[in-house]
Amino acid sequence: MQEIVQETPGFLGYESARTPGGIGITVAYFRDEPSLTAWRENAEHRDAQRQGRERWYDAYSLHVGKVERTSSYVRD
Repeated sequence: MQEIVQETPGFLGYESARTPGGIGITVAYFRDEPSLTAWRENAEHRDAQRQGRERWYDAYSLHVGKVERTSSYVRD
């Protein structure tokens, strides 16, 4: 899905993290609501979601939100 989402107009990037125990999170960023909708309705993405529910996932959560502000710090 990484290659496919990157082709979605308005896709800005993503970040992923996983614990040693296997719990994972991926956050994807889109320019606007129409870009997010295009990804949600992508046929290959929908098929991957279906396969995930049938084969791999017992449960998952999906959260959609807006980034109002961001900041970062890097020690030199």
